[in-house]
Order: sequence, then C-alpha cells, then structure tokens
Amino acid sequence: MRTGTMKNAWMNGRLAMAAVVSLGLVGAAQVYGVSTAPRVQAPATAVAVVDVAKIMGGMELVKTESAKLKTDFDTKQKSLNGMQDKIKSLAEQVKAAPKDSAEKRALAFEQIKAEAEHKMTGELFQRDLNLRQGDLYKHAYTEIKAAIDQVAKQNGYQLVLRNDADVELPANISGQDMESFIANQRVFYADTSVDITEQVVQLLNNQFKAGGKKK
Repeated sequence: MRTGTMKNAWMNGRLAMAAVVSLGLVGAAQVYGVSTAPRVQAPATAVAVVDVAKIMGGMELVKTESAKLKTDFDTKQKSLNGMQDKIKSLAEQVKAAPKDSAEKRALAFEQIKAEAEHKMTGELFQRDLNLRQGDLYKHAYTEIKAAIDQVAKQNGYQLVLRNDADVELPANISGQDMESFIANQRVFYADTSVDITEQVVQLLNNQFKAGGKKK
C-alpha cells in the first residue's frame, strides 16, 4: 500500500514538472516574440507564361491590317518613284540645256522644287505609316491583354509572365548592354505545359472571325 502511494506521488511529481516546463517554454516564446500558433502553409500560385511576339505574329487582326497598310504603302511608294523619275529627267534636261541660259536656270529651279517635294512627301508618308502601325499595335496589345486575362481566369492561373527564356544573347554585346539584359530578364526557364501562347492566339482569332472581341 505504501509502495503504491509512493509511486502515485512520483508520477504526480513528473506530471507537475512537465506542466511547469511547458508553461515555461510558452512564456519564453511569448517574451521573445516567437509564435506558438500552428504554421499555415501559403497556397501554391499557378503561373503561366506567354510569348507576346508570337501572339502578335499569329493574330489574324494584325495580318489583315498589316496587309492593308502594305498595299497603301506600295501605292504611295509608286507615287514617290514617279516623282524620283521626274527628278532624274529634270537633272538630264538641266545638264543638256545651254550653259548660263534662262532655260537652264528654269529647269534647275524645277529640279530643286521637285526634290524638295519628293523629300517632304516621303517624310509625310513615313510618318503616316508609323502612326497607323502604332495604332494597330496599340489595338492589338489591348486585345492580347484582354485575351490573356480571359484564358488565365478560365484555367485558374493567378500569374502570367512574358516568356523571354528563349531570347538569345547577341554575338557582340557591351558590358552595359549585358547588365541591362540581365536586369530585364523575366523568365529563365518555363516548361511548355505552362505556356498558354497558343490558347491566347486561338481565342483572339476566334473572336476576330466572329466579328470582334468578346463583349
């Protein structure tokens, strides 16, 4: 009987000591700012990548509008070529005209006038082309961004990055350009399973064939 009482007392003492130690550890954790709450693991982020240049090149919108721009540019280029032919003809006439004659001076003036007109017209044509290309690319980029957003949400992606993992370094590159390249590198590796480029292109072209982007 006495042995059982001593054993129980010993066990109670061990339990009391364990409780004291546990309370001491909790108190120390609170004093030193260590959280005793169970650690919650952050949810995984679903990431996808896209090749914007490939999307732009595969868009029927860009192909169609670029073809229209080229047709218009070719027409204007023919006009410039005609002006250039006129300048060459005037130059030959100036050369053939009698020296110091009124005819030579008049032809020389016409040549200068034609050259100035050719230069000004060419600059205006180029400026118009650049502005129209800019408008096209701006419109296309807006469409691309909306399509990426739609595909990402439909497939549960929370982050979409521009894939530049396949960009190759130029053969000759300065130290400064190399630093800039490294600083601007976004993706070093991306498995094809997370590349949604083709899905975005397909969505954009389906919208284009349907007569416009999704409402």
